[in-house]
Amino acid sequence: EGDAGDLMDAGGQFATKGDERGRDATWGKKVLRWLSFHKNERFDLDTISRHLDARNAEERHAIVKALFKQVATGNLEKIENVRPPIYIYINKELDYVKWVDAPDDAVLDLKWPYGVEDDTHFGFEGAVQISPGDVIVVAGLSNVGKTAFALNFLLANMDNFPCTLMGNEITPSKFKYRVNQMGWANPLKEDGTPKFEVFHRHDDWKYAIRPENINIIDWLNLDGTSHPFFEIGAIIEGLQRPLTTGILMILIQKDANKELGMGSGFSEHLASLYLTMDFERLTVRKAKAWTGHNPNHEVYGFKLYNAGTLFGNIRKIKKCPKCYGTGKAKGGECDNCVGGWVDV
Repeated sequence: EGDAGDLMDAGGQFATKGDERGRDATWGKKVLRWLSFHKNERFDLDTISRHLDARNAEERHAIVKALFKQVATGNLEKIENVRPPIYIYINKELDYVKWVDAPDDAVLDLKWPYGVEDDTHFGFEGAVQISPGDVIVVAGLSNVGKTAFALNFLLANMDNFPCTLMGNEITPSKFKYRVNQMGWANPLKEDGTPKFEVFHRHDDWKYAIRPENINIIDWLNLDGTSHPFFEIGAIIEGLQRPLTTGILMILIQKDANKELGMGSGFSEHLASLYLTMDFERLTVRKAKAWTGHNPNHEVYGFKLYNAGTLFGNIRKIKKCPKCYGTGKAKGGECDNCVGGWVDV
């Protein structure tokens, strides 16, 4: 018989408290090592037990004790109101901002899409300030000019910045046709190679980000299932993290009856510039940093020409004071506006 300090193990044999402490220490080290490779993740007991190949109740219990210690020391948070309970890794590493030695003027000298033929401009040009590491979000209805805006932005800046375009609907012939319509810019170097890189990307966008480039994602597609819409904030944060001297422009879809793109406010929080596009209308939803005049909430009308590649007739517009932006009046259409909007 064992004494009062002995415990029965899984095989019916007596194990001393010393054996138990040794087992706990061994599994405690395994848990710590596993956690070091799974920072910023959520997991449950089954997940970590499966990864560590815990084969019986005693080994799972040792893992539970190790996790309890990490919760007690503040390295993990245990969420009890879900089944199964979830553990959240608490990242205590501090990424200090070295602001003293930073450049005094870190604003990038970017060029923006404009009306090449009639020299009309969106009002945020010369006003919006974009710095290294910033995110630009363009949310719009399908087929209203998001890609045109992105391509104009790409070609306007390709001579001054390294540029990368990644998309899920790019085909070689169609892309070549669209670029060839933009005769105001030469997309090729003297040796005949393009001044920017283009490649397909449907998922895992963060692994394709070029830290020093202007990165354009056309478009970020969340299906609502494997990628729920509310996750867009965390996705944008992951895309922004690798940036050093570069920036990121993301195109997302928007419903006609909503002000923001998919993910609603989660898509806006990290954006330094948030633009929305409806049919022949662009709104500066958010400009975090600006100079000269405040472009926030300005609305611009525009036309697209040349197979949807050329902007023109850009002008500031406002909601019609007669129909209050509805476009409707007694008896039919408002006779004072087009679609509820009038030129300023």
